[in-house]
Amino acid sequence: MLELNNQYTLIKRRVQTEVLKQFFDETLEQDADKIPFLIIPKERIPNRCCIYKERAMIRYRIMAMLGIDIERFDDEMKPLTEYVKEVMVKDTPAVPILTTISTACSACPPDRYLISDACRGCFARPCLANCPKDCITFSHGQAHIEEDRCIRCGKCKEVCPFHAVVHIPVPCEEACPVNAVKKNEDGYVEIDYKKCISCGRCAMSCPFGAIVERSGLIPVVKMLKAQQHVTAMIAPAIEGQFPGTLAQIKQALLSCGFSSVVEVSQGAETTSIHEAHELTHRKESGAGYMTTSCCPAYMEVVDKHLPFLSERRSEALSPMGYIAQWCKEQNPETKTIFIGPCLAKKVEAIRLGTIDGVMTFSELASLFMAKGVDVREMESADLGDTASFEDCRQFAVSSGVAGCVLNRLEGTQEVNVLPINGIDKKMFRAMKIWEKRPPEADLIEVMCCEGGCINGPGTIVKPSVALKLRGGNKAATPVKAMRDPLVRSEMHERK
Repeated sequence: MLELNNQYTLIKRRVQTEVLKQFFDETLEQDADKIPFLIIPKERIPNRCCIYKERAMIRYRIMAMLGIDIERFDDEMKPLTEYVKEVMVKDTPAVPILTTISTACSACPPDRYLISDACRGCFARPCLANCPKDCITFSHGQAHIEEDRCIRCGKCKEVCPFHAVVHIPVPCEEACPVNAVKKNEDGYVEIDYKKCISCGRCAMSCPFGAIVERSGLIPVVKMLKAQQHVTAMIAPAIEGQFPGTLAQIKQALLSCGFSSVVEVSQGAETTSIHEAHELTHRKESGAGYMTTSCCPAYMEVVDKHLPFLSERRSEALSPMGYIAQWCKEQNPETKTIFIGPCLAKKVEAIRLGTIDGVMTFSELASLFMAKGVDVREMESADLGDTASFEDCRQFAVSSGVAGCVLNRLEGTQEVNVLPINGIDKKMFRAMKIWEKRPPEADLIEVMCCEGGCINGPGTIVKPSVALKLRGGNKAATPVKAMRDPLVRSEMHERK
């Protein structure tokens, strides 16, 4: 994954902020086409070939923020103001969640292994001895790879004592755990949406910003501007994302126009209770292992790739599902907006039908900036009685879900827990094997993002920083790592 602090992130944030400023100033329908010139002035030294391409990329990022499916509806002759007028009248469809910008794609060459000048041509030559296809040759005292025979297994890289073998990946393809990202016949990136699980890893990995999220922010700010009753449902991972307390974040949201703010951790308590009951029933009936149900990207993995796990996942709704139901019960007229770190929540929101919008923390940061809101300067709003679900704020970190479920088990039964801390290609292959060789576990907690939701694609703070601001990675109940040898070996390789 890309380092979170990078130039693309800064440009994206500035685009979002400028669009929102113009929206609230009621100048967006007239001045949207001026934004690329404002962000990329003529005196700027371009990072691409010229400022004209830089401005074109800003235009595409504005389109993505407006929710436009760039792949299908890009009309280069159409002004941004026309797109703005259209989305002000009618919201764009929420799916697909991602879209690509072929003009931004660098058409990266296929991933490969190269031997650098660090090669010493050693006598042992472990690269030669361990290559399964005999594609290592030596000349002038250095090793070389015959690329037409190389199968990119990486054995040479693993055994080289001088670390002279370099792997040059295609970042977006390498990041996708289900091989949904490929190149088309012209060499530009394409997403197979039949395979895509909306995890956002490809968008987080592309250093050219060629894969972008189709934002759902405009429909939300339209609700706020119309002064509708809008409830912000803040995910547990929000703690540690902004320089302030939860109480200050709540007040900041209220100052932006939200009518009420509730913690999704309250819904996480209900999820934990349901999953605890299910787990007890499964153990008593000998039904075998159960997986958690809170990660929407994992739910997409099951639905699209591993259907045998459908009978293994919990029947409980996610915390977002339960808290949205509760909000509608309190006020049937309210618009429920989930604010979290996850792109796949948009898919879940469509499936549930009780959520009226989804925002990421990154989009919320832009909203704060556009409104001139500094969380640190906010008074502390009343969070209410949170005693029963305070531990459920740990749903945001790996092992936190399982810990909350264990806290709500009745009796003293022993439960073997297997935490899946991120799904990458190796873990995906390991999970496939579960169909024939079930893991020795009672409860499997699945987090698609390594480290948990605090490392989601919509976050704005590094996980290590977020953990410090949250007070450390302390799950609700200590969870023992499982003993399944296959998963253990796969996780060891990833480390």
